Amino acid sequence: MKKKTNFGSISVFSGILAIILSVIAHSINPKIDPSWQPISEASLGNNGWLMNIAFLLMALSIVSFILQSKKCYTNLGGKIGKVFLVISAIGFLLAGFFNTDPAILPQEQATTSGLIHIIGAGLSGFLIIASLPFTWVFIKNPNYKKYKIPILLMTILLWVSEICVILDMATELPKNNGNLGPNVIIGWSGRVVMLFCVLWLITISLQTKKYKNGQTENC
Repeated sequence: MKKKTNFGSISVFSGILAIILSVIAHSINPKIDPSWQPISEASLGNNGWLMNIAFLLMALSIVSFILQSKKCYTNLGGKIGKVFLVISAIGFLLAGFFNTDPAILPQEQATTSGLIHIIGAGLSGFLIIASLPFTWVFIKNPNYKKYKIPILLMTILLWVSEICVILDMATELPKNNGNLGPNVIIGWSGRVVMLFCVLWLITISLQTKKYKNGQTENC
């Protein structure tokens, strides 16, 4: 009998490895100042490929979760959440294959790669939006209520971190006429959001595994 691919484990492992590679990419690049430079700038330079792989691993983690939950979350909320996750995975793929431009590069000097990366970064944020319909499914669907607490808590933390980014941008960007720079301290909050995106994905994958293990049939 052919052994089934454990997409849940792939999703969790890929997410953890993405975090590890992100940390390594920053630690071996002394030119990166995480207090203001976007996380994407870790993909620039000789060791930037580590950050590229981290973005691609995020896409792999998302796709693996979608495959893991193929027969789960089949109502409207789950379907909408999965569509948002597909969009997010496309965003991470673009971010991984196309490097960003330096944050202080004048807009008129922007490269095609940098512009595509910006699009990818925007699309990757759909993971945050996806957390809402999935959380609604866990709260409302009696089949998943038993597993809702970790998802609910992680979704709250994810959105709190996202709100912090928005507030940081609203207060910091005016200091430099709406542009990034060493005096615009928004880098850390962006990295915290990235961390909680991974943790949310890992959490829902683990809860899905628990649910499936508790069923006598496929979910």
